[in-house]
Amino acid sequence: MKNIVISGYYGFNNLGDEAVLAGISSLLKEKSKDLKITVLSAEPEQTAERYGLNAVSRTSVIQILAALAEADLFISGGGSLLQDVTGSFSVPYYLGLAWLARLQGTKTVYYAQGAGPLNKKWSQLLTAFSLNRFELLGVRDQGSQNLLQEIGVKKEIELTVDPVFALYDPLNNLKQQIKGKIEVGISVRPWSVDYISELAAALNQFAEGKKIKFIIFPMHQGSDEESSLQLQKKLKAEAEICDLPPVPGEALKAFSQLDLFVGVRLHSLIFALLNQIPLLALSYDPKIEGLMSELDYLPLIKLEDLEADQAAAELENIFAARYSLRKKIKGFLKLKKSEAEDFAELVLEEVDTCES
Repeated sequence: MKNIVISGYYGFNNLGDEAVLAGISSLLKEKSKDLKITVLSAEPEQTAERYGLNAVSRTSVIQILAALAEADLFISGGGSLLQDVTGSFSVPYYLGLAWLARLQGTKTVYYAQGAGPLNKKWSQLLTAFSLNRFELLGVRDQGSQNLLQEIGVKKEIELTVDPVFALYDPLNNLKQQIKGKIEVGISVRPWSVDYISELAAALNQFAEGKKIKFIIFPMHQGSDEESSLQLQKKLKAEAEICDLPPVPGEALKAFSQLDLFVGVRLHSLIFALLNQIPLLALSYDPKIEGLMSELDYLPLIKLEDLEADQAAAELENIFAARYSLRKKIKGFLKLKKSEAEDFAELVLEEVDTCES
C-alpha cells in the first residue's frame, strides 16, 4: 500500500477548499484502491469523518513528521496556496511542508493549483527555488502557468483543471422542475471594493416585472455571512440566505434547481457550472478570469468595474439564452472532468515509481 499526504487549506469551513479535497481524494481513490491518504487539517477529526481519510493536525510538527515519515508522495494543493496577498505566512508554510517531505526522501507534487499573486520578491524567489525541485507541477489556469514561468520556474508545468471538476456527475443534472418563480443564486464575499450596493441595484433592476427569488449562498462559514446579509437587506424581491451543508457533495445539490447564478467566489462559480447553471462571474482575482477564459459565452465583470445597468443587461442576456447555455456548459464539464482524471493519472504514476 502506498501512502500519500495532502496539504491544503482544509478544515476551515471553506466549501471551496473542502470541495478541492473531495475532488482530489475521490479521483485518487477511484483510480487506485491501494492508497492510504492522510490530510493535514485544522480539524483533523472532522476531516477524517467527512471524507473517510486519515487526518492529522496541520500545526503539529510531530504529527506532520510522523505522517511524512511513512509517505511515498506529498501533495501540495489545490486551491491558491502560494500567494502573498492575504499575509506573509502562506508561502513559507506550504513550501516548508514540501521541504520537510523532501528531507525525508518523499516525492512532491504541486496539484492543480492557482499560483499568486506573488508581489514580494522573496516569495517569488522561494517559490521558484522550491517548485523547481518538485517531481510534478500542475496548475489550473494559463495565468498561473505564465506567472510561475515569469518568476523563474524552469521545470515543465502541466496545464490542468481545478480538481473540483472531478465532482461532475451528469446523472445529477436531470431536467429542472417547473417552478412558479425564477430562482437566482448569489455568492458574495468581503472585499476591499465596495460593490454590494451596485450588485443589489443590478439584481433589483433584473427582477422588475418578474417573479424572482434570490438565494444567497455563503461559501466560507464565518467570513461571508455579513456581506450576504448586507446584500439581502438591499434586495427588493424575495431573498433568503441558504446555509449550505458542510459536505461538498451535498452542498452541490442546493444549486441544482437554480435558473441563474451570480458569483464572486471561484468555487461558487464552479458549483453552479457543475449544475449547468448559466452565470455572471464577478472577478476580484485573476483566478476568476482564468476559470472564465474558456467560457467566453458567459459574462465576466471585474468588481471594480461593476455597474448596475451593465450587470442587469448581462443577466437578461443569459436568462434569454439559458437553455442553449446549459448545453454548452455540459460539453465544457465533460472536457474538464476528463482533464482532471488525466492529471490524477500523472500523479499516480509518481506513486507507482516510488521504491517499495
